[in-house]
Amino acid sequence: MSLRRVWVITDGRLGHLNQLRGLIERLQAKTQIELHWLDLSVQPFRFTRGQGLLSQFQSQRKPDWVLSAGSKTHLPLLWCKWMLGVKTFLLMRPSLPLCFFDAVCMPFHDSPPERDSVLATYGVINHIVPSYEGRNEGRGLILLGGTNTHFHWDNAVIIEQVKRIAAANAGCEWLVSDSPRTPAGLLDELASLGLENIKAMPYKNTGSEWLPGILAEVGQVWVSCDSVSMVYESVSSGAPTGVLSLQPLRESRVTKSMAQLVSSGLATAFENAQLGTALPPAAHPLWEADRVADWWLGR
Repeated sequence: MSLRRVWVITDGRLGHLNQLRGLIERLQAKTQIELHWLDLSVQPFRFTRGQGLLSQFQSQRKPDWVLSAGSKTHLPLLWCKWMLGVKTFLLMRPSLPLCFFDAVCMPFHDSPPERDSVLATYGVINHIVPSYEGRNEGRGLILLGGTNTHFHWDNAVIIEQVKRIAAANAGCEWLVSDSPRTPAGLLDELASLGLENIKAMPYKNTGSEWLPGILAEVGQVWVSCDSVSMVYESVSSGAPTGVLSLQPLRESRVTKSMAQLVSSGLATAFENAQLGTALPPAAHPLWEADRVADWWLGR
């Protein structure tokens, strides 16, 4: 079936939008498609029939496929399938039976079954485009998460690791950025250490395109292990990536995902790193959005 017409349903959440955006951008790079978006955070879905659905998506014809991400999109996605006889593609492990969907993409840490209709990925896909040339080895990036349900967040542990990285790489200028989960005052505490090669960049002072831009420039990146999306974005960017360590609170899909990432050679755990030398590149390139697009087109 052609992919010329695709309807996309989003719940408006940034993480889900980035997944959808990453896949759509790769599709557009490979083939001509007609896109129609429906944002459930702006426009509630109406369970109407043929013409009513076309009207909601502002489309003249029914799609070939309907694509979505997020649990709130499951029923609207399936409603389009049942009312219009179209195919469905879901970017997550569904809460409903897999057999309801024509194609499903989910991370390895969600334990995907071996089925022709299921594609497993390293982490969730994103909109980062890899870049391997022209990186500034004299600049590094450190990205910090914060309080979470998977790892015990400890300011002192994180600060000690950042101090050791900066001290071992004194000739490198390190830009440190936080996130909405980072405990208040952590960046100020890092600044008070007096390390001349550390500069703070609060996330509130950045825009939506700052992270993709800086990931394409720096020579290496360190990310706290609780920040799964940022870890995979860093690896996807082509930057050699290290993972700052924290004590797990329990075994979860997030802790499993970080363990898989390190064991597969895509990133380096802090305790395994040779500080003072450049982080090794990933064992193989990671561009899951591109791989998912090829798989989908092949269907």
